[in-house]
Amino acid sequence: MRDGRVVDAAGVAKTALLISALSLALSATAFASDLRVETGALERVSGTGALRVPAKISWKNSWRNAKNHDAVWLFVKVRTGPNAIWRHARLLAASRSTSTPMACEASADRVGIFCQPAATHRGDLAGDIVLDIDPNSLPVSMRGGGALEARVYGLEMVYVSDGPFSVGDPDTASVAHAAFYRSNARGEHGGPFRITSEAAIRVAPEDGALYYRANLAQYEGDRSGPVPAEFPKGTRAFYIMKYEITQGQYADFLNGISHYAASFRAPFAGIGYYDERGTIRIEDGSYVASKPNRPANQLSWDDGTTFADWAGLRPMTELEFTKAARGPVDPVGTDYPWGTSSKAGLLRKVGADDDLAQTGAADESRLIDSTREALGASYWWVMDLAGSVWERAATIGHPRGRAFRGTHGDGNIRDYGMPTNEDWPQGDHEAGGYGYRGGGYYERAREQPRASATAPELNPYSPVEWRNYGSWGGGPRGVAYGFRAVRTADSARPR
Repeated sequence: MRDGRVVDAAGVAKTALLISALSLALSATAFASDLRVETGALERVSGTGALRVPAKISWKNSWRNAKNHDAVWLFVKVRTGPNAIWRHARLLAASRSTSTPMACEASADRVGIFCQPAATHRGDLAGDIVLDIDPNSLPVSMRGGGALEARVYGLEMVYVSDGPFSVGDPDTASVAHAAFYRSNARGEHGGPFRITSEAAIRVAPEDGALYYRANLAQYEGDRSGPVPAEFPKGTRAFYIMKYEITQGQYADFLNGISHYAASFRAPFAGIGYYDERGTIRIEDGSYVASKPNRPANQLSWDDGTTFADWAGLRPMTELEFTKAARGPVDPVGTDYPWGTSSKAGLLRKVGADDDLAQTGAADESRLIDSTREALGASYWWVMDLAGSVWERAATIGHPRGRAFRGTHGDGNIRDYGMPTNEDWPQGDHEAGGYGYRGGGYYERAREQPRASATAPELNPYSPVEWRNYGSWGGGPRGVAYGFRAVRTADSARPR
């Protein structure tokens, strides 16, 4: 955090302004990405009323290669003073990078901006950016002058390119775990199902259709369809958070919404929260996290989706989960996100200190395609899609899930701490529309919790296509429940 002044384009000093920088400083034992966003002095542009915010950005282990790239999603909140409500600021298209290592472009809806390596790159990345705020996106009371506070937030993302991919598992044993498959004329396993477009998908025990076994529809899905064309399938390019929401990011979110909304979204009221890897608390009137880079493991679906709306992102679908994990390649039987059917080589594990290992061969700077298994990285180098906390996704196995249209959050949430998107499934108590993928870590020195006695091999690492809880819209908050969000790439939005 640092102080700044409002100055016009000619450099004339105006009203004093406090500019907050997003603090994502990372410890040596936690996520090695080390994203830092330092916000500079806010300027008022003479003659236009626009607000301009420069920022310095840096993060480790960035890349751009022939396959894909990572990026940082930046968005801005503004308020009139310490006790006022933060307002989401939409950006002008003029927002841009001012240094050559990065290419930055505001999203089409101007809710935020993506910054990424401008050329082939691997390693640390740093650069400068200027964020031009559209004054018309702010309340009238904030446009004419007076003291303001601004805060720039950042989230690391990974680009998943467009194109076809396969859901399902070539291993027929996965049918017992509700894995998808291409049906034959008898409704039996006929191999993986290839998704080649965003067209509607037929779900039926018919030749060439998508199908799956469900012992309990509540958990595995109703086997109904079709999956509408509007439901995001994963063939369009999208960005996905490189890591799950961290406890530090979630504390920043709680500080960035009203006290009333935060009272609904604060995760630490339950007995056992601090014994089960939770570290968020209230200190001097603000939410803080003792372990800011540890995955936020005590999140409900509504917690995660409200964060997504506030950040200008959206929930992912279970088909996008598979695309993010597996990429376009033909799957091997019972594959994990790192591309093999074995857990033996995985080194990035939750240790006795409750954090993921980050040293030696588990150092993320060593990530290349041949070390994916050790780092637990997906085809696209998305981290921890299995083995950290359960991933939640909109499901095709429930009517409320199939009604999901993939709309993006706009940065604004309801007064009582819920997302504003009507197409998103909502509700933490058996409401339906979403489910769990990827497995989750529950207890020290114990890979299988009692809660999964019917499928103990699910935790903490679940194969990509195992869907034992793929349509279970329950489990409000828990030790192994987390969230990560996505955003459809502008180039892939339907016209």
